Amino acid sequence: MDKTPTQTKSFRLDADILDALDMESARRGTSVNNLTNQILRKWVNFDRYLQDFGYVMFSVHDFLRGLNTLEDSTVQSIASETGKRFPKDLILFTGQRNDLRTCIRFVENIICDYMRWANYHNSSTETEYVITLRHNYGNKWSVALESVLAAMFETNVGVKPRFTVTESTVLMTIERPEEEKTRPPADIERASGH
Repeated sequence: MDKTPTQTKSFRLDADILDALDMESARRGTSVNNLTNQILRKWVNFDRYLQDFGYVMFSVHDFLRGLNTLEDSTVQSIASETGKRFPKDLILFTGQRNDLRTCIRFVENIICDYMRWANYHNSSTETEYVITLRHNYGNKWSVALESVLAAMFETNVGVKPRFTVTESTVLMTIERPEEEKTRPPADIERASGH
């Protein structure tokens, strides 16, 4: 993966913020610089846009209590609407190209890394994107994730992924476009930013 160029800049931080960064970076086994960069990257790529999309935060416990009261068909309907609207709106709002690679990066960066809807694993091959989302939120959350992803990829790029779904895993497979099949996988992943 090509590294993003860096620049040096000095900032003055409140002592309590620096203390918290020191403690958290030690807990994670990373540098304060790396942790600060991760926090700022999340703000640049996601957090600064949240107020424009009207999101609220719930505890996982409260969210799951509400989710588990719904019928699967209602979960599918709500999640499909979210999948049609939210990814496309955010991709376009942030000035990105609305293509297959951007949608896959959206799943990794926004859905998994930033929103923490699931853990992301990519086991793609030369002919297929193979993305596995793993979570501990139960069957209805798997139903919701499958519906969000299906609607997202169909709406944004006209692709119908194949799914294998369990109570804690959603495996999504998408055939690579022909132009990607002629390049080695390393070139494809580097071009997509992975």
